[in-house]
Amino acid sequence: MGAVRAISVLAFAAQALAHGYVYRITADNTVYPGWDVRVDPLIKPAPARIAFGGGGVGPMTNISSPDMACSRNPTPAPGMTAEVRAGSNMTFYWSHWLYSHKGPITAWMAPYSGNIADVKVNDLEFFKIAEDTVDDNGVWGTVRMMDKTNHTWTATIPADIRPGTYIIRQEVCA
Repeated sequence: MGAVRAISVLAFAAQALAHGYVYRITADNTVYPGWDVRVDPLIKPAPARIAFGGGGVGPMTNISSPDMACSRNPTPAPGMTAEVRAGSNMTFYWSHWLYSHKGPITAWMAPYSGNIADVKVNDLEFFKIAEDTVDDNGVWGTVRMMDKTNHTWTATIPADIRPGTYIIRQEVCA
């Protein structure tokens, strides 16, 4: 299996992210700090994280906005990357979530080249690698994330993905 170099982009999609954020990511059994919107903006210089900085926890209501791809003002760029094997898991640790904010959870990947600081996320071609929507009983992915997995959600890197450098975007819509 080839290695995939992954950078997590915390896409506060429809920042319907519902007032939460990813504070930690485990990729192929290694733990990486996410961007903590409460603390990290106050630290100078900005701490090295696996996620783009910026963003916030307020709702994003314009689904046509370019901010949907990577939140508002996605800076600083990630200061670290993860070597992840094809077929391995990435787990996203979400902060407190409002139980009333129910909806699907998805994960996307897009290849890129060059320096991550120069990447324009809206120019990338993302493809979906995982989703958790509503089940036959009417229970949404966000509810399962809260009730069954202690505010975590895991996606598997496709086993047949070509080796390369990718951005991973994880979304929660409510």
